Amino acid sequence: MSNSDAHKEYGLGQISPSERSYGFVDTVWTWFGSGINTGSWFFGGMAAALGMVFVLQYSLLWLPLMMIPWAAVGYIGYRYGASTAVVSRPALGTKGAKLTGMAQFLVLIGWPSVNSFIAAISLTHVFAAAWGWPAFGQPGSTWPMVVGILLTAVAQGVITFLGHEAIRYLERVAGVLLLVLGGWVTYVVLSRWDLTQIMSFKVDVPTHSIAFFIDLAFGFSWTWAQIADFSRFSKTGRAATVGSWLGLNIGQGWFMVIGAIGTIGVALQTGSIDPNNSDPSSTLATLGLGLVSFLVLIFATVSTNVTVLYGSGMGLLGAFKGLTPKVALLIVVVLQLVLCFVPMAFDSFLHYFESFLGVIGGLFIPMWTIILVDFFCIRGKRLSDRDLFADAGGAYYGNSGWNPVGVFSLVLGFAVYFVLAHVFSDVAAVTTASFPAILVSGLCYWLFSPKPAKVLSATHTQH
Repeated sequence: MSNSDAHKEYGLGQISPSERSYGFVDTVWTWFGSGINTGSWFFGGMAAALGMVFVLQYSLLWLPLMMIPWAAVGYIGYRYGASTAVVSRPALGTKGAKLTGMAQFLVLIGWPSVNSFIAAISLTHVFAAAWGWPAFGQPGSTWPMVVGILLTAVAQGVITFLGHEAIRYLERVAGVLLLVLGGWVTYVVLSRWDLTQIMSFKVDVPTHSIAFFIDLAFGFSWTWAQIADFSRFSKTGRAATVGSWLGLNIGQGWFMVIGAIGTIGVALQTGSIDPNNSDPSSTLATLGLGLVSFLVLIFATVSTNVTVLYGSGMGLLGAFKGLTPKVALLIVVVLQLVLCFVPMAFDSFLHYFESFLGVIGGLFIPMWTIILVDFFCIRGKRLSDRDLFADAGGAYYGNSGWNPVGVFSLVLGFAVYFVLAHVFSDVAAVTTASFPAILVSGLCYWLFSPKPAKVLSATHTQH
């Protein structure tokens, strides 16, 4: 791979139509493979406390509606062959877009810490079967967990270096395997308990409100920040938007349902429900699905994490000028290995999961909002290729490289989210923190952004 090709593989360069290799099926499978991850399962297991009717509404209706704006960001990336960081330049300025790159890097470098920890739990069960090591939850299981995290982190780091083409093929295999695993879990649960028992299950006094789960859903779903990094490789707009939206919603929606079914099955078997044991590894162990199920889950976790780490590398390059792809990915690989151990410092994995989603949601909720308001409302869905990819100057450079209105709107939306989530949590339990943040950041940007004096001239590339 030449330096030019490497720059386009992992950097900020524009991807021309002739260089795009993702068809509709490729895109659907890539995002389907990302959506059927351990986090989706755990998320569904947590929501099971509110009952299967709520989980079905949540995963099949609310989440798909939430993901329409996310798919719209993918459209911008496709239309201009631009990465996520570049897509944000009109809203934040050329230098301000580094904030997007940094947010993308931080968010996506954190997701493997969630998924890898769950995969390591599965690995401890594999170790127990192979060598008699203590499995997760048993005395002395810390070192098997350490080994499991190391193995997972190293494997996904190596695959990430191979690039988006290797990820495309890996996701195809992972998708098929997880289809089988999900079907297996569903069959086991439905064969042991009547569907009526599962559908009627509900905790009398759930720990969290519906608004809490909506906020958690925004944090879970809108932080697939690498959307434009992959949609820029799509051959058609339909693949970039409908394909991405369809794949992710089918994947994560279905796995949330599987997670809820598994958690309810465990609750019916044990007589109690514990959100801390909603992860797929604990569910598989309690239901006695065997060694093969753990191996499939480990493979699926790696396939999800490589797309996330790829996006994290994109973000790092977008944040720091002068980094080479190899150096950026080396930083990502090493840092994610360290962060995978962070959940072990919390009193429970559930506490870490909720804290993580609460933080990252506050970053991308206002960010996607102002990017979409800028593109669809302010600029009339038309950008200049020349200015979008210019490192200095041009229509989107802003004031010394920053768009003050965009940065202020982003910070304001971020502040609204966190004040509601952490100071006025009783209010957020009714209104959510996400919708007010969307409203405030979007309205602020729309009101105070100067409208373009004229439409783009015909000399600018039309798409």
